[in-house]
Amino acid sequence: MKSLTRFAAAVVAMLAMSSLVHAGETEDLELATKVKTAIESNKTLKSFNLKVTGKNGDVTIDGVVDEGQQMAEVGMLAEQVPGVKYVFNNIVPKN
Repeated sequence: MKSLTRFAAAVVAMLAMSSLVHAGETEDLELATKVKTAIESNKTLKSFNLKVTGKNGDVTIDGVVDEGQQMAEVGMLAEQVPGVKYVFNNIVPKN
């Protein structure tokens, strides 16, 4: 009976940890979506279809834009989104 109780406790602990992991993934996705929405609200930047991912408040943006000024603008927009701690701006300007 003790081993069954230990097994049940281990299963409950694993399920609790699993839901915490999923909660973090959901928050990361929500943050990335907010940043992507902020970028796409800009007519000029929307056309570049940049990839945005989030992890623990850090946001990574990948893609190609026409000019360096657009790269900087994307980074500044992302920094203004509530919940963003740091922006990894991996955007490459064509010029």
